[in-house]
Amino acid sequence: AGEGGLVIRVAAAPEKGRATEEARRGLAAALGVPPASVSLRSGKTARRKIFEVTGLDAASVRESLLAAVRRP
Repeated sequence: AGEGGLVIRVAAAPEKGRATEEARRGLAAALGVPPASVSLRSGKTARRKIFEVTGLDAASVRESLLAAVRRP
């Protein structure tokens, strides 16, 4: 996690959107929001993706992600 973004590692193969879906669900879990609150904004076929989170402001997202990174 950093100013440049967040690295999410997944086990799913990057085929037919499986890895993107796993990343989306993992991000939702880390943020404590339903998966429907996280959507892919850009980067469908790229390694770098931008997700949009509804229901949380930027400060809450940052706080939740930092807490998730610090968990043992």
